[in-house]
Amino acid sequence: MLLESGIELMMIGMGTVFSFLALLVVVTQAMSWVVLKFAVADGPVATDSLSRSVGASTSAPSQKTNSAQHVAAIALALDTHLGAKKL
Repeated sequence: MLLESGIELMMIGMGTVFSFLALLVVVTQAMSWVVLKFAVADGPVATDSLSRSVGASTSAPSQKTNSAQHVAAIALALDTHLGAKKL
């Protein structure tokens, strides 16, 4: 009797976890589909209209400067992260 109750409880618990994980997979796939369907395509931003609306007269920085800044930021983040792991 006690063993049967334990097995029943185990099956109910495993069924609940399986159902939750299956629901999580379905919801995640649905969210991914919605984001891919309605997301704006990545492309160059119209900096002329943006700078005119803000009132800035400077031009946008070059792609090489952005790339160098990205590389420097990533290197700093990695250095900080790996340095923290050594402690």
